[in-house]
Order: sequence, then structure tokens, then C-alpha cells
Amino acid sequence: MRSAILLVLPLALALAACATPRESCLSSVGRQGRVIDALIAETRGNIARGYGIEEREELRTRRGVCEYRDENGTLRQRFCDRTVSQEVRVPVTLDIEAEKVKLDQLLQRREALTRAEGPARAQCAALYPA
Repeated sequence: MRSAILLVLPLALALAACATPRESCLSSVGRQGRVIDALIAETRGNIARGYGIEEREELRTRRGVCEYRDENGTLRQRFCDRTVSQEVRVPVTLDIEAEKVKLDQLLQRREALTRAEGPARAQCAALYPA
């Protein structure tokens, strides 16, 4: 889940560069809420499955064809091994009761943010009228 957030973040930043000042203001108001929403979804998934999923980077060897120039400058090919990194998803054990406590805390935090976002959105509208 975290890698999804990391993949979407550059796209969001690129789109924010094209946004109007009002859109940028409104986006910044909702940023923290979107992060908490993603954490809530991840925690609910963990509770429903009964375990968590951790993303790890593993190094693997792949056989392929490499090109090289010999002593005469002729381009040649040969089989070679290449090391590549690959993200893998691994199940991990969790304390489900602790996950439930975490979910309750995230839901409370989201509720507080929702209340605070209203005045902040109104302020964006006042600063940057449509």
C-alpha cells in the first residue's frame, strides 16, 4: 500500500504544478486526510485478512543477452547474468487487537480532520475566488 502512495505522489505533484492557486490550496487542505484514508484502508485490510503485507526489495539474478565490443571493435553478444531488484509482497504476522486500536485512533483522527477541513476550505475559497 505504501508503494502505491509513493507512486501516486509524483503524479499528484505534477498535477499540482498545473493547478490554479485555489485548486492547490484545496489540495493541500485535503492532503493529510488522503494519507489517513489510505492508512485506514490498509489497517482494515490487515484486520480482515488477519495478517499484514509488507513490501520488500529482493535482488534476483536474471539471465539475458549482453552486448560487448571485442578487441577488434566488433559488436558481439553473449549470455550473461544481471542482478535486478524486484519488490515482493510478504505476509507478516500482526497483533490484530493492536490493529483494531490503531484503526479506532485513525478514525478519530480522520473525524477531527474532517471538522477542521471545512473552515480551511472556506478560507481557500475566500482567498482565491473562482
